[in-house]
Amino acid sequence: MAGGFDDHTVARLTSAEEFDAVSRQGVAGERVVKFAIPDLGQPGVHWLDSGFYEFHDEWYWFRLLNGQVVPNAPATPETGRRFATIDEIETWAAAQSGPLLLGLRIIDRVTSGSRLYAPDFYRLVLNGSPRTWIVGSLVHHPASDAAAGGAAPGNSTRAGGASTGTSGRWLIELEFSDTPTPADLDRTFDRLGATLPASVRAELAWVVRSPAQEDLARWIQAADLPRHDQIVRYHEFAPTGAAAVYSPGVTAGLLRFVGKDGASIGDVADGDIVVTDFVPDHLPPARAIITSAPQTALSHVALLARSRGIPDVSIAGIHLDPGVRQAARVRAPAAIVAEPGGSVRLVLLTREQYESWAATSQPTPNAVPAVDPASVEVVVDLTSLARAATSEADFERWRPLLGGKSVGFLALLATPGLDPPPDPLAITVAPYLRHLAPLRPRITALLTDPDVIADPRARWVALEGLDDFAATFPDERDGEYRDEFVARHPPGTPLGALIAAGGLREVIEDAPVDPGDLAPIEAALRRNFSRYTPTTGLRFRSSSSVEDIEGFTGAGLYQSFTGYLDAAAQSDADERRQSIGWAIAHTWASYWSFEAFEERRLAAIDHLSGAMGITVHARFDDDLEANNGVATWTFRRGGAPTDADIEINVQRGSTAVTNPDGTATPEVITIERRSGRVTIRRPSPSSLSSASPVLDDTAVTELVGQLDVIAGRWRERVNAGLPRQRRAVTVTLDIEFKTVKAGWPATRSGKPWPARLVVRQVRSLDPGLGGLPATLRELPVPTDVLARATRIDEVRCPPNDPTVTPTGTLSVTPTVSNADAGANASMTGAGVGYEVWTNPLAPPDMGFSTVPWRTGPPARSDCRRLELFAAPDQQLRQWVLDGAPLVEGRA
Repeated sequence: MAGGFDDHTVARLTSAEEFDAVSRQGVAGERVVKFAIPDLGQPGVHWLDSGFYEFHDEWYWFRLLNGQVVPNAPATPETGRRFATIDEIETWAAAQSGPLLLGLRIIDRVTSGSRLYAPDFYRLVLNGSPRTWIVGSLVHHPASDAAAGGAAPGNSTRAGGASTGTSGRWLIELEFSDTPTPADLDRTFDRLGATLPASVRAELAWVVRSPAQEDLARWIQAADLPRHDQIVRYHEFAPTGAAAVYSPGVTAGLLRFVGKDGASIGDVADGDIVVTDFVPDHLPPARAIITSAPQTALSHVALLARSRGIPDVSIAGIHLDPGVRQAARVRAPAAIVAEPGGSVRLVLLTREQYESWAATSQPTPNAVPAVDPASVEVVVDLTSLARAATSEADFERWRPLLGGKSVGFLALLATPGLDPPPDPLAITVAPYLRHLAPLRPRITALLTDPDVIADPRARWVALEGLDDFAATFPDERDGEYRDEFVARHPPGTPLGALIAAGGLREVIEDAPVDPGDLAPIEAALRRNFSRYTPTTGLRFRSSSSVEDIEGFTGAGLYQSFTGYLDAAAQSDADERRQSIGWAIAHTWASYWSFEAFEERRLAAIDHLSGAMGITVHARFDDDLEANNGVATWTFRRGGAPTDADIEINVQRGSTAVTNPDGTATPEVITIERRSGRVTIRRPSPSSLSSASPVLDDTAVTELVGQLDVIAGRWRERVNAGLPRQRRAVTVTLDIEFKTVKAGWPATRSGKPWPARLVVRQVRSLDPGLGGLPATLRELPVPTDVLARATRIDEVRCPPNDPTVTPTGTLSVTPTVSNADAGANASMTGAGVGYEVWTNPLAPPDMGFSTVPWRTGPPARSDCRRLELFAAPDQQLRQWVLDGAPLVEGRA
């Protein structure tokens, strides 16, 4: 703290304990703290509190927007505003229209949502001439990790020049795209060392992160320059083959090596298994990624890989494996199995195996039903609709018209005893479709352009424009591709016109909402929210019609915005731009963000079949949020019908849990309910409230009671139209909630609403039946088992056995499947049953991965089996287990 302002940095770390206090822990036990050195010529280091900051530039704009000078930076601080948190600033920035202060930009994050980005900061710290700034991270790998590289605990050895004493390894990581001079690197050691304990200073080493840094390291070592004996590569101290699994899974693809003497990250295609020495700054459209370097707590790649459901692993030394490098040169097909816990197996496939798998594993093209906007109302009162729409068929009928979020509201409004946000309205997809109608020729040109189809760099430029391209695609070759792509599409062409206007997303934002739609929307909002104060913001929440459809949740892909019924009357100049039309257009445009487009494309969803509806209710004011969180509820199979597992992630105040910015970790609470007995565990406290729980046991019990009613009613609804033998036991729901203080939302009467628990969203996380042939979707098998099936066999026994007694989970006599009509005709009166194996990696594990779920007659030696279905990944897994590994890694 300087001059009374707390910028959440410290100038010195006098002990390992102080380092731990401001660090963030990674998946392998390492701890990380970012630093900024504004002037290499002068003493001084700013160590950034990892509980407050995720990115270096956040410190820069946090100071400037709070009226504070940034040392050795030309930017002038802004006055008249005060922000306490990063989240407050990002909320403020999202509400602005027009250019942001300080040249800030909102860019799509590689995890979810968006982030505030300062291009001027990175130009300052990476491209300054003469060079004065250095930014990076200090990573501490504990002694047990260091010892794994061959150094016995308690000894000090040199491996690649770096010491490995009893304190473990202390590694300096610079930005991936940074290439300092040898003198810059030497001064960096001096500046950092002066602020660290002697024991840490003696262990400092620079770890190489990129091909350009590798060239610099070789130069320093070859010339015997200062610090030549304090340079390491991760593969030098991690034993070859040591593996870590950040995202488990099984897949196949063509091997591609990215790095020196290989491809650039922008060259990666959908079907690739990427092998690279370094951890890239963003996740390319690959089927799997294997890094030689470990990934830290600040690795965005691992977060998005888990979101996409693709394998992401590190295997020490894989980039040096001659077999892997040769296989990548010829683009050999391979398969990978990455198991939770660290077991990885990479096996080469024959072309025939790969083509067979690829032919059956492509996602089924998906589209939502077409909507005629002329036949749909513009605004729907969700409270009234919830009284009429009660069945699953009703929900599915309204989903294409309202979108997933609004349909989820129907479930909340129909559940007794809940407090969802009051007075919710839905803006249907009709005005969105009319808004896009004049743009459809240009959108069609975008979707059919060969460059856009083939390359993510072209998709970024067409959707998001030229701004911030380098933040996602930093390689020099990527910039050359961008320039060539733009040259091929001059402004006079349909796609060139989009690029010149800032990309499709900006075009949608800038187009005025049709007055014929805006007038009835504003009239409905004024009637519905007339009792609220004029300063109450309305939240326009994205509700895409391809959100929460079978096989694709779309969670976190779209953005929501705040608008005011009387924006001109707001006291804040920024809020005066937030009209109803502005908020609607920005919410619509988020459908076409780069990240949302990529995830729909990978799921084979027809982009133009989808549309954006909007859910509207009062904005949650930050100062009236006591806490906020998300819970997952899972009814268990195998016990009592009410047995459930619940996990709650909750944070104090308004610091977001559902779209975290990385500045704080939430409290984690797990609950088991077995035969009515409830057990509460608290494995992890909130970083903002470590001394006391965010939710005490009384609050947890209240929340679980409401979740129980929601989940029970949900299960009743989805099972209501099914025959008894097909009804699901397992239901998995994702439920968002907030505890609000008295006074939300503010009303004209002055009579405050009470403090209460508000459930704001619910969606299903269960897989659908879309991966099964249509002929198998109505087998007499519970839908929760069927949705996770990896193999289905039909078992037929001759009629000479009088025993036809069900032996499976359900006591039913199944009908003869029509999967083999010829055999059915010759076996009239036969006992027919089914065996289903399920995927243990499809949560929750149903328990039938080795012993199948079974119904029908007891199996005998004269019974005949007919394989009805085998998931492509099941066959792939078997090929991997049976084949000779090209590479095998273990934790």
